[in-house]
Amino acid sequence: MAHSDIDPAVPPRRRIGALALIRNPHGDVLLVKPRYKHAEAKQGWQLPGGGAHAGEAIAAAAVREVKEETGLTVTISHVLVVDQVPASEDGSSAEGFNFVCDGGRLTEEEAATVAIPEGARGELSAVEWVPMGQLDDLAFPYQAARVRMAVRAAESRMALPLLLHGEAASA
Repeated sequence: MAHSDIDPAVPPRRRIGALALIRNPHGDVLLVKPRYKHAEAKQGWQLPGGGAHAGEAIAAAAVREVKEETGLTVTISHVLVVDQVPASEDGSSAEGFNFVCDGGRLTEEEAATVAIPEGARGELSAVEWVPMGQLDDLAFPYQAARVRMAVRAAESRMALPLLLHGEAASA
């Protein structure tokens, strides 16, 4: 979802973010660099994802956002971590919850296809495979902590199934 879909004059009372942890065979994490804030900063890289639309399932939102931002088609059925985010001090964004979903590990061939689709070039400046050792250099501390916790959950097989009205929700 492009952030232009949200009216800053009337932000939602709570945001629901659907993000995806996607790794390559080496364990590097797929991150995107938004243009809309911190564009000139070295830090500001984050997991692909964005806001779920009203009535949209978390799994479906994560799949849609990953496709929009990276061109990848992933299957989402589990959540790794939920990160509650307070409202911004300047009032530009409401408090919310970010669901970091397990987007899986790609093959070398799949990982090589990752690119910013034409429709996302206005929103994103770059997409990269980032080794865990470089995470602190490129992501803000809270983003890096979110990624590390999601990786730990994935490696410990601690993912929780996403449900939609009591049924397995997979997209």
